Amino acid sequence: MTSQTIEFSRRRLMQAVGLGAGGAAAAGVLGACQADSGDDGGDASGKFIYVYPFETTTQHYNAAINNAALLASSPAAELFMPRPALLDWSTNEWIPQLAESVSLDGSTLTVKLREGLKWTDGTDVTAADVTGTIYLQKLNAGQGTVGWDELESATADDDTTVTVSYSAAFPGVEHGALKVQVLPRSRYGDWMDEAEELVASGVIQGDDEQSALSEKIAAEDFLDEEFITCGAYKFAEIGETVVTMDVHEDGLFADQVKFATFEIQKGDNPASVQMLLSREIDYCTNVLGATDRQTIEKVDGLKEISTPGFDGIGLMLNQGRHEEFADVLVRKAFMYIFDTEVIGEIAKGGGGYYVPATYSGLPDPHSEDLFGNDELEYYATDHDKATELLEEAGWTKEDDGWHKPDGDLAEYTLIGVEGWTDFTLTGEQAASQLSEFGINVEYQNVPEDNPWGIWGAGDFDIAVRHWGNPFVPYVYGSWQMAWFTDNSGTEDAPGMGVPTGEVETESLGTVNVEDLYLQAQQGSEEEQAEANKTLGIVFNETLPRLPLYLNQRVTYAIEGVRAEEVGPGPYELNDVYFDNPVMLRILEGAIEPV
Repeated sequence: MTSQTIEFSRRRLMQAVGLGAGGAAAAGVLGACQADSGDDGGDASGKFIYVYPFETTTQHYNAAINNAALLASSPAAELFMPRPALLDWSTNEWIPQLAESVSLDGSTLTVKLREGLKWTDGTDVTAADVTGTIYLQKLNAGQGTVGWDELESATADDDTTVTVSYSAAFPGVEHGALKVQVLPRSRYGDWMDEAEELVASGVIQGDDEQSALSEKIAAEDFLDEEFITCGAYKFAEIGETVVTMDVHEDGLFADQVKFATFEIQKGDNPASVQMLLSREIDYCTNVLGATDRQTIEKVDGLKEISTPGFDGIGLMLNQGRHEEFADVLVRKAFMYIFDTEVIGEIAKGGGGYYVPATYSGLPDPHSEDLFGNDELEYYATDHDKATELLEEAGWTKEDDGWHKPDGDLAEYTLIGVEGWTDFTLTGEQAASQLSEFGINVEYQNVPEDNPWGIWGAGDFDIAVRHWGNPFVPYVYGSWQMAWFTDNSGTEDAPGMGVPTGEVETESLGTVNVEDLYLQAQQGSEEEQAEANKTLGIVFNETLPRLPLYLNQRVTYAIEGVRAEEVGPGPYELNDVYFDNPVMLRILEGAIEPV
């Protein structure tokens, strides 16, 4: 059965979580909503070409299954599957999209939609589309998903007004409802009604009724019908290697976009490098390794767009499978083995990564206000220190390598993900460095179609995985990632087996991570700050996952061939895969043809 949650794609690797001051209210930033003239796109001209690894042989037009629908989980989806709002990561303020305005007053969210928008099947975009989509998402959201657990109801007060009620109010609670990719009631209405009834009766994800509806939805592909959209662009031609979109004159911001055609070329990493070399494309979000970046660096018109990331790449040690990993001395020893500068340089190249200022579990934009550089233990390469820690933990070094306290040889498999260049290179280097130190580690890739299932099931010894916050720029998202993502602790989904309740620390004694997480998420401003400080210390001392480096988000543009200036503009802190800055600026009309 396929999950309908919005988060399952190349970089949507965690549940919707967050913390911070964002989202209290937003006025209409992008003013108009549709074309004024009867001509497609008004003054739009030319073509913008983007590269993305889509697959028409397996993907379909059922947008209720986001991760399997054609391009629905790509950054370009903002152009044809709009959301009520997107987020400005530099201010944590909402940028209205389908919404004309949004406001969170206590535990009530009010969304006022723009008038005059239509779906490509001719029906109006209304509040009923939004509420129906919210109920589908609510039903299929995993338990513990921030914002969806607290959402109690969504009502269409009239054709353009949506009211969402929550059981609790805290920064970011509205994130899920405002970031849903809105679906047309004309196609999905029966499923929306069923989802609303099930939610009202208390059904949750995993219940028989929810599973039955999910299976019903998964059985439809709509390949014999058109992909219904309400964005600035609509599908014109869908081929195996090229998807062409034209301006949808009744769609959102159709009168603002400057390109008459938006084209998506199919391309994995090697193909995208060749397309950049030949200047066949204007924008690329593929994660390229250091060698590929060197290959394209002298291309005429190439622009490397680098923005600081809120997430990084590290390792999960499976404590459920290997009890020796539960010893904090062992986890610390591993950190002192790694040369993270070498790993980052090989995996991402110069400008593609940065080493954190503190190992607090937070990206630098969040940790700098909480910790000085000397407050926490700093894990730099020190093999003598690593040896000392392992021996203190009862390990011994013999001719064939390190032996665990029970006398068995320490032997592990470290997994990355096929096709994910940064994960693969990181994993290869980490395995090599551990092996050179004397810990026998073999590297393997797992298929890219479902690494989430492997991680969640705990089917690994050591796994390359994210740390920090790869989804939203709120501090408590990092704590969600550190302790709770891929760590459900259930029989079917044990994950990495890291305790999240009572945890022993050297400086703070016994603390309860779950209680601290809720305080960091829902407490007063002072309580949040205190909890964040405490959790940073706990992370630093216990290392629930091993942080190697933080990502610089690097994308690539070609200027002067089809497009003039291509860049993030005021959205330079926005993530590449969520609230993509270039797609936002295309919708604003800020990126123009030559």
